Amino acid sequence: MFLSILFPLLLLIIISPCKSDYSVYCLNGRPAFSIFNVSTFTFSARCSTPGQSCYDKKGKCSTEHLCCPRTLKMSSKSQLYDRATNIKFIRIGNDYKNAYRLFELNLLSNNSIMYDSYQRWFFFEQTLRDLFEMPNARFWYAVMNCMHNYGIAYAFVPLNATSVTANISAMTILTRQKNSFDNLYICYMATRKENRRQGLGTSLLQQIVHRALDEQKNGIKYITLHVNTLNTIALEFYEKCGWRCYGYLPKYLDPEPHHATNHAYTLILNIDNVKNVTSLCRDPDAVDIKQSDNKQSIENCGRVPVQL
Repeated sequence: MFLSILFPLLLLIIISPCKSDYSVYCLNGRPAFSIFNVSTFTFSARCSTPGQSCYDKKGKCSTEHLCCPRTLKMSSKSQLYDRATNIKFIRIGNDYKNAYRLFELNLLSNNSIMYDSYQRWFFFEQTLRDLFEMPNARFWYAVMNCMHNYGIAYAFVPLNATSVTANISAMTILTRQKNSFDNLYICYMATRKENRRQGLGTSLLQQIVHRALDEQKNGIKYITLHVNTLNTIALEFYEKCGWRCYGYLPKYLDPEPHHATNHAYTLILNIDNVKNVTSLCRDPDAVDIKQSDNKQSIENCGRVPVQL
């Protein structure tokens, strides 16, 4: 009699080993699953996303909750997939200085569109906050606009990193310029403080120019971006790489505390002027700068372009 009752219960547990545990939550905000261990007859909490850590109501992890960091181990594979954000990391070209690996971030999709998009935008916003060292900055809507509008993202990750997602050293997001399909527009580009002055920003710009040249057949002629008028380091960097100022936009940027001012310059690179992508930002002959371009920069923006 006892066995006749126990057997169906065991069968039910084996067939349905998971149940939502509303006292333990995963990083994605969803309840963890309680997994039944047949050998020990105990339940333990796991997240639906492999490798994602979970925590209790007090925000603490414990051994019974099987907490572990979300990681994507570096390998020789050409593609890595982060299930938490539904983003595929696609390896591009050769490793940079045998120290960094370049990835294109490919946004995947699934049936949970709202949840899926939320995770992606959260990932990009948090990464930009870390790179720009602006923990309270609001990148959310700008990131969504960029990535929805034919968005492209590139990122460098150290070869010795154990996690692709958590160790992005430099990243750029670009898109098609709104209402102008002859432009690639750089929405963001930043390098983590400890990884600066190693050429990662230059290498990202070269990758962007390569992309623009590949898309010339689709009508791309220019690479455009906006820079805060007081961000002299960024302005001089882009000017040395061949960009020229073509316009002054008062109060263009969002009025946020992390902006030194909300005025911006419009910088443009004519890719027809690019003669050698691999020496971009390093050789003054890599871009054929016309005197008329320098003159226009002075007239429109009041800036004498910095050159190599």
